[in-house]
Amino acid sequence: MESLAATILNSLHIDSVNARLGINTNSKQLEALGITNPNCCIIDSFLIDEADVTISLTHHNWVKAKNTDEQKSISICFYKMFTIFSDLMGITEADLEAMKTQYIRMVFGDCIIDNEDRRLKNIEAIYNERTFSYRLAPAFDNALAFNAFNIGDTDGFCFIGNQEFPVTSIINYIINHHYSEVADIIENLEYLQAGGLEAILSQYKDEITSDKAMFICDYITNINEKVYESKQLDSQRKR
Repeated sequence: MESLAATILNSLHIDSVNARLGINTNSKQLEALGITNPNCCIIDSFLIDEADVTISLTHHNWVKAKNTDEQKSISICFYKMFTIFSDLMGITEADLEAMKTQYIRMVFGDCIIDNEDRRLKNIEAIYNERTFSYRLAPAFDNALAFNAFNIGDTDGFCFIGNQEFPVTSIINYIINHHYSEVADIIENLEYLQAGGLEAILSQYKDEITSDKAMFICDYITNINEKVYESKQLDSQRKR
């Protein structure tokens, strides 16, 4: 699921790290890498420069927003994440704005794949010691996607920072407040739902059951419908 989820995200132009459990990886490839543990995880490194340093965000305290207005709570959580980014030592305004956009796109992608594990422990910043610049690490640890916890639930729940919200609520908020950052993803989602997903799933036909493949197709269709409905409501509000 880790590899499949990353492939779907990348097809939507959301940067994601592709990973695959060693047990499902070619044994010769494992041997060539000197890996003997069949439960290891092989990850395509997202560090493209030897000067890159990863920075964990998990040391930040997270106070949950308890506002009765769910959309306001979501807004507070996004603000908290942006504050965490702004606290990075020496970050420029340009890098901060880029990281905000990357994060919004990542969360939107989590909603599309129903990733139930994007807590702070699965979000990192990357600092390049040569260019003195920051960027957000691509989405990684996508294994808990497509109904991993909430079996049979097509609504889904995703995290903003360390707080969980219904997928539909997050989608509505992002479309209402950050549409420009995800407009291209929405277009790509329509293509994915219209046929691109079948081609991707065919690559994993030996790794996921037909029932799971059918569920993923239904889930993507359901998400596409929710995105369309949210766009329509947003257009009506702005008239």
